[in-house]
Amino acid sequence: MKLLLISLQSNAYITGLKYVAASAMANGHEVKILYLPGYLEKDLDRVIEDFLRKYRPDLIGISLMSIEYYPAKNLTRLLKARFRARVIWGGVHAVIRPEECIQYADYVCTGEGERVIVSLLDYLQHADKSELPEIPGLWVNTGTEIIRNPLAEPNPDLDSLPVQQYLPDYFYVLHNGKILDFSDNEKLFRMYALYGGTCHMIISTRGCPFKCAYCGNSAFIHVYGRKVRERSVDSVLDEIREVIKNSFVLYMNFQDDCFFTHSIEWVREFSERYKKEVNLPFIVRVIPTMIDQEKITLLKKAGMCWVVMGVQSGCDRVNYEIYDRRIKFESVKNASDIIAATGAAAFYEMIVDNPYETEEDRMETIHAISTLKKPFVTSLAHLTFFPGTALADRAVAEGVTEPDAYLYRYLLNIDDTYQNRLLSITSIIPSWLVRLLNKPEKERSGVHELFLNIFYFLAKRLVEPGVFFFTTARSLNYRIDWLYRTVAGNGKATLSRLISRYLAKGDLDYDSKLKAARKEMPELFEK
Repeated sequence: MKLLLISLQSNAYITGLKYVAASAMANGHEVKILYLPGYLEKDLDRVIEDFLRKYRPDLIGISLMSIEYYPAKNLTRLLKARFRARVIWGGVHAVIRPEECIQYADYVCTGEGERVIVSLLDYLQHADKSELPEIPGLWVNTGTEIIRNPLAEPNPDLDSLPVQQYLPDYFYVLHNGKILDFSDNEKLFRMYALYGGTCHMIISTRGCPFKCAYCGNSAFIHVYGRKVRERSVDSVLDEIREVIKNSFVLYMNFQDDCFFTHSIEWVREFSERYKKEVNLPFIVRVIPTMIDQEKITLLKKAGMCWVVMGVQSGCDRVNYEIYDRRIKFESVKNASDIIAATGAAAFYEMIVDNPYETEEDRMETIHAISTLKKPFVTSLAHLTFFPGTALADRAVAEGVTEPDAYLYRYLLNIDDTYQNRLLSITSIIPSWLVRLLNKPEKERSGVHELFLNIFYFLAKRLVEPGVFFFTTARSLNYRIDWLYRTVAGNGKATLSRLISRYLAKGDLDYDSKLKAARKEMPELFEK
């Protein structure tokens, strides 16, 4: 059977889709991935139509985050008008809003896709089509009724799944009116890939031990449970050994919610073998209360260079009462000290634009961040009320947000406010200057605004790049050759901009596309 998987993301980081593709191929099916970044056209491009007619897929899969809901709805409409192939939706939005998705797709995958997609392809190939597929984790739209098969049990054995490739030879992109194979155009892939394609995005665990009120993970617990599942060290290294055959790969970027959920025994084995068998810098994520001195020391010796940590707020009231995140800022500060002592580069994630925060809460956050040990980089994200989360339910019930507001705005498109601008540079200006500028609105004057604008401009243009290069160089043990390759590999976008904004410019530009589409195709946005 022929499977076409389509990604609508604004960057070519599609780890989940590549794992699904690898699973289908390992089970004897033919696969192509088509990358259509932010596709929101009224008509189906002729080159897309020609591509599909030549390939003739039996099943078309569309992967979508919530922000890609309307593009997915539009593309499905265009595909169904010209082709008879069945369409299945999967990904984050399909898991949290299957009732919404099944109105437009023939099938919806309500959990992990690797086994579901194989079972559906096998059904389409062999089964009696008069019988509906009884596949756990799959909803079916017959045209007259919706069949809701039960949830599939999460796969307990992640090692049983085939590994993804860094740049598979079946990965295509629509670029300047042509559909091109990324494997034949690696420079083009680097242009679309996050961090210029220098990082391989890999997952060694699935799940998160926390249930924060704002986080989509809390909406997934009914599907995946609370248990964190892990791959063996052998499985992780098998994938990495294949990936590093491409000499352009400089880093391993572990996307686990918290890499430190691995046991100390796992970390010891991984660190020893990674250093011997791979010996490339790598990036991990950590929850402040789960950082461990022995683990982080082992990982740093093995090549860990960047540590990404969610701080969210420097105000304990906000973390406890609003986010249901039982982490005091004291724990963040302790974790920050441990990270700084290793020499690893620190990247701290913050949530802003929270309507439940007071001005005093935001001032407390700014002050708290100014007390963390430097150097470090921060990233600010707009508070998005994802459906199925406790905070979204509260906000909708209280009229703080519209039920579908999360569909229209990327989380990095933050409000341009005085306090957001100050927070964004708090890590790269002196603490005394932060104290000088961190005033409530009633005490601020035009001089404060003027000084902030001046320092913001200088910090972003001059200081932040220097901080980034210094922290990166130190984390790489001052390997200038590696720092040069890192900068060169990121092409036209500076690393400072990419790291500080985290998702790259294409994500922010996509907001503009959505706004334009709402004017040009209002019927697409009707309920």
